[in-house]
Amino acid sequence: MSKIARFIIWICSKFTKNEIEQIIAGLLDVLEDRNPEVKPKDDFKEKHPHYRDFSVDPLAPLTEPPQPKEPLPLKDYKQILAAYKLTHGKPLSPVKYRATSPRVPQQIVCACCNAPHRYLYYNDGIKRTQLRCKVCHALFQANKRFQKGKKTRYYCPYCHHALFTWKQKKEVTIYKCCNDTCPHRLQKMNKLNEREKTLAKKRSSRFKLSYQYRQYHYQPHELTHAEPGQPTVDLAKIYNAPDILGLILTFYETGRRGRPCRTCLANLIF
Repeated sequence: MSKIARFIIWICSKFTKNEIEQIIAGLLDVLEDRNPEVKPKDDFKEKHPHYRDFSVDPLAPLTEPPQPKEPLPLKDYKQILAAYKLTHGKPLSPVKYRATSPRVPQQIVCACCNAPHRYLYYNDGIKRTQLRCKVCHALFQANKRFQKGKKTRYYCPYCHHALFTWKQKKEVTIYKCCNDTCPHRLQKMNKLNEREKTLAKKRSSRFKLSYQYRQYHYQPHELTHAEPGQPTVDLAKIYNAPDILGLILTFYETGRRGRPCRTCLANLIF
């Protein structure tokens, strides 16, 4: 027997028919949102505890570009070829291209060991942007591209990638890290349960995973608290009992249109 069936039996044993009808009417009001004070239990948040979970990242973004990584130590392709011949008893043959494979231009050499173009091949097919060296097995870009005319303002404190302007409003600008392999994002992903990971594949915007920084456009003088106007009468200095004060306030409220009445009562008490 299910839990709901046992609950129905318990209700029938404790309440009369008229009381059960009142219970049903009350439940219908809740289901049709006619009772704003009572809401049915929503287990979606329990199954998805990180759904739309707003939080502020503790670390501030970097304002200066991170230090570039140290370049790989240069190798001499001649020494590598000599060691290969000594080990295998034959020289390393150059790359054998297929009839339809793109050829590497003669002016391009390996960025790691300076091997000539005959030992290089494109590692990404027809895109022709990534090269692999057969001598030292290094992977490098054919042409390094840089974005011109754009100045990065903030950098992620976790992966040092540039933050892009995600949302911009009058009062705030939100910057976001777009690196999918950022340690901060991977840590947030590991905290999701199986249901949340399935939902994140369809609607990743429902979960705060990437690093974000909010820059508010407020001036210091705009953050001061607004004080209410000072009252014309200090109630702490009156000489009558509190019940008299309550009485006069009642007359004042009910006779707002009678100015002579208010003046007379004010002169009587204060």
